Amino acid sequence: MKILIIVDMQKGFINNNNKHLIDKIEKLAWGGNFDEIIATKFINHPESQYCRYIDWNKMKRSGLSELAVSLPENANILEKETYGLKDRMFMGGQFKLGRKIFDSSDTEVYIVGTDYDACVLAIGYQFFDHRFQPHFILDCVGSAAQTPSFSKLQFAKLCERIFGDRSIIKKLNR
Repeated sequence: MKILIIVDMQKGFINNNNKHLIDKIEKLAWGGNFDEIIATKFINHPESQYCRYIDWNKMKRSGLSELAVSLPENANILEKETYGLKDRMFMGGQFKLGRKIFDSSDTEVYIVGTDYDACVLAIGYQFFDHRFQPHFILDCVGSAAQTPSFSKLQFAKLCERIFGDRSIIKKLNR
């Protein structure tokens, strides 16, 4: 079983630093080689920790919160209010998507999208903590930040150290 997680590819997060990801991620999603495609959609709200602690008030329900990528009809869109996914989606070595349950023993998780130094990494931690081997496709992750917390090369090294040397895939040939 192969799952593709597309992280926060929303109009409000796309700029000159990461717009090149749109075409690459669309080709990946439409390639048809994944059993499940999940796209996250971050929605901020007035009482969020983003508003309260870091005075960041963007990405509320608006045109900017809409996805910037075109996805197959069977893709699942998950709204989220945090860097990661909802905790209740994980239990032991399982990931729950509605009534579907994916087991870490037979599910490959591929993570792409923006921002690699925040939400992409947070979702990777969640899967790893629940016994999945996260795979990050390096040419399909990016950052909207003018100066990301660290470079993509540092991201790759960090992932290899934290998640294992099989966690980084430079390019998925499909």
